[in-house]
Amino acid sequence: MPAPNRKLTTEQVLEARLRFASGEREWGKLSRDYGVSRDTIKSAVVGETFKELPMPPRRFFGHSSFPYG
Repeated sequence: MPAPNRKLTTEQVLEARLRFASGEREWGKLSRDYGVSRDTIKSAVVGETFKELPMPPRRFFGHSSFPYG
């Protein structure tokens, strides 16, 4: 059960992480798509929040660097 103050669901965070890992790098677009602030989506995607959820496998990253892992 998610904490009552969370604005994103588990599924949204996992999807956003995969989108970011696949190359979507516009925090503004991601934040609008999920109805949260840029800071909220960025914190979730890079693992500052939702630490209990898995990060995408490294194979998604190709040769570009990723902000976590």
